[in-house]
Amino acid sequence: MASQKGSDILLKIVSVVLAFSLWIYIINVENPIKTMRVYNVPVRLENTENIREQNLALLPNQEIMVTLTVRGPASEVYRSVASNFRVVANLEDLPLRAGINEVPIEITSYPQDLNITPSSNVKAVIYLDNYLEMDVPIVSQFDATPEMGYYVAGTSFNPASVTVRGPAQYVNQVKALAARGQRANLRENHREILALVAVNEEDQVVNHVSFSPVYVEMNIEVFATKSVPIVVQTEGELPEGYELIQTSVAPSTILIAGPSGILSQVNEIRTEELELTELTETSDHLMKLQIPEGIIAVEGTSSATVTVEVDEFETRTISKRVTTIGLLEGLEVELSANSINIVVSGSKSALEQITEESITAELDLTDLVAGEYELTPRIVLPVGIIEVSMDPGVLSVILRDPEEETPEEPSEEGPEEPGENP
Repeated sequence: MASQKGSDILLKIVSVVLAFSLWIYIINVENPIKTMRVYNVPVRLENTENIREQNLALLPNQEIMVTLTVRGPASEVYRSVASNFRVVANLEDLPLRAGINEVPIEITSYPQDLNITPSSNVKAVIYLDNYLEMDVPIVSQFDATPEMGYYVAGTSFNPASVTVRGPAQYVNQVKALAARGQRANLRENHREILALVAVNEEDQVVNHVSFSPVYVEMNIEVFATKSVPIVVQTEGELPEGYELIQTSVAPSTILIAGPSGILSQVNEIRTEELELTELTETSDHLMKLQIPEGIIAVEGTSSATVTVEVDEFETRTISKRVTTIGLLEGLEVELSANSINIVVSGSKSALEQITEESITAELDLTDLVAGEYELTPRIVLPVGIIEVSMDPGVLSVILRDPEEETPEEPSEEGPEEPGENP
């Protein structure tokens, strides 16, 4: 069984050798005439400037090839490959259009022993699009990081825009030319030359377009920063009967940046004026900030919340016992009234906290000797409370020295005579 299989294999090998030998004989001795197709023969385009002159553009990624039919001795035909042929398509004076174009070709070089089907029967296919030029802005995709205490104020480019050229379907995708790169710890203006990249709305690179210039000069402006307070500005006065307790602002400070000559002169940022004439209650107000020209709010803050604390202004009458100070030793004092009524005015909240103990009503008797006096009490009120009036406004004061009082005078009737009967 094994010997039979070995014989079959040997027979097959002999058959192949005989067939190959016969083929070699026919090709080299008989050498018959054969016809064959040569595929994927590249076509070279000439006078392509005619495309641009007709406001068209050649679409990219095209493999412009043709298939040639060749005839000749078998030995030559079977050795024919695409690289043996030079095929050109002369575009000069040809009418072209956007889309598919079939253009005639010319075979300018091929093996001499071969006959080639006339090139007029073969066309090359090229795809064209409308040619478009468009000015596109340059955008910064440069990661510029300042050193602590500094601020990257902005980026500018020279030139500011670039002309993009090419097939319309690709040029229309371009939304900007991006300048990319990075630089850290900047504390002064920075200049750098960067290559540009065409990008679409999704920030993806757009190929198959050309633009000039390819490089751009980028200038980064860097400023020092400082923190200054925000100051509230008000205009007018509250309606009668109301008191402005206080104003506050949030945030209370703002970080600003700018050229050193301007920055050094700015020590506060003011709000726009807040009109008080119609405010009758505590309220919050969003007010714009008055940022000086040339100064930048680092965190983009352009407004602040101003809180105005308003309280109603009221009056109240408080009875207060009058005290004396400075009474000389040995004297006694007598007042026309031991208490007075004091009418005070202030905010509602302040008046709610006032007590008789928080008020002082004093008569200063320092260096006064015995006698009668008309004196006005000195009133001391808590902060924020205003004295409107007091009743009585003047007290009669009598100072006496008990030791100097006059003895009781005798009766006008004389003493009884002795012996006289009653």
